[in-house]
Amino acid sequence: DPYRQTPMHQRHVQAGAKMMPAGIWQRPAFYGKPSQRDACMQQEALHVRNKVGIIDVSTLGGLDIRGPDAAELLNRMYTFAFLKQPIGRSRYALMTNEQGVVIDDGVCARFAEQHFYVTATTSGVDRIYQQMLKWNAQWRLNVDITNVTAAIAAVNVAGPDSRKVLAQVCSDLDLSSEGFPYLGVRQGTVAGIKARLLRVGFVGELGYEIHVPARHALKLWDALSEAGKAFDMRPFGVETQRLLRLEKGHVIISQDTDGMTHPGEIDMGWAVSRTKPFFVGRRAVDILEALPQKRKLVGFTLPKASPLPLEGHLVLKGADISGNVTSCEYSQTLGMIIGMAYAAFDQSTPGQQIPIRVEDGVVVQATVVKLPFFDPENQRQEL
Repeated sequence: DPYRQTPMHQRHVQAGAKMMPAGIWQRPAFYGKPSQRDACMQQEALHVRNKVGIIDVSTLGGLDIRGPDAAELLNRMYTFAFLKQPIGRSRYALMTNEQGVVIDDGVCARFAEQHFYVTATTSGVDRIYQQMLKWNAQWRLNVDITNVTAAIAAVNVAGPDSRKVLAQVCSDLDLSSEGFPYLGVRQGTVAGIKARLLRVGFVGELGYEIHVPARHALKLWDALSEAGKAFDMRPFGVETQRLLRLEKGHVIISQDTDGMTHPGEIDMGWAVSRTKPFFVGRRAVDILEALPQKRKLVGFTLPKASPLPLEGHLVLKGADISGNVTSCEYSQTLGMIIGMAYAAFDQSTPGQQIPIRVEDGVVVQATVVKLPFFDPENQRQEL
């Protein structure tokens, strides 16, 4: 088998996980019988929304950036501004190439004046690491860039009860919303293991990413699983995570983006600094944003009984193809089919109907809606 396995792989197999490839890794798609994918996924998703779940996110890329010019490197590589990022806080990090195309995203955590920890996508981290080395060979900044993906294991504990679970195994940190706010980062001890904790919310619930040395991964998983028993915590898989993030309208790079996507097309203009003079792709992004926009990534809904559009199914405009579906799934939480698709810019107003051609040439009329589908005020993840 050509795939890498995370340090917690055996625990997933023991728990009945259906494994799937993710980049070069094997990851749990969901837990349960392969023939019951949809039912297992919906149960796991509801459990995270109503109680608490745990997912292995060790495959996330991890880059340690240290040195006097660490902030300057990130400020040049990513679209956001990082020079004044406070210690103990994280920030969304979006990366474009020289053509202004979105190529990666992650979270940038600042642990000290000269120490940042940046996550990258599972399939993109090696490429991003090489990009940083390539650019810094030219810039000669005083900074050390280390790819620590394989050295660090991580889990995400998410759901309304996640704080209670973490409190059972972490006594040296103030976990209150005042002491550890949304987007905060801390270094502490979890189950006796030195850990980096990031309060970030890909699935849109109160949640904590816990990053530890890979050799302690099983100890962390077992300790959290034991602590979670009192709160009925259950593991959830990648397919479930993708449904939960879809409900929150979060894009997945290379699934909801392609080789032409610029930040404006996916409503990421807020993640692009308008004040700093340079980042890789700055000039191209400015040019692309000044041109009339031809397409946009939109959210759409369909009734539960409708045929389910699949990734790649076409969005139509008259007799022409105007876009394609990038993500789509039935959401039991919302009681309807939800999805994201590229559509012509003049098809992107909430309330509009867009025709989508599904299996066997059937055309369904989807309703464009404003993203996110779930908890638009972000009240749940900012508890």
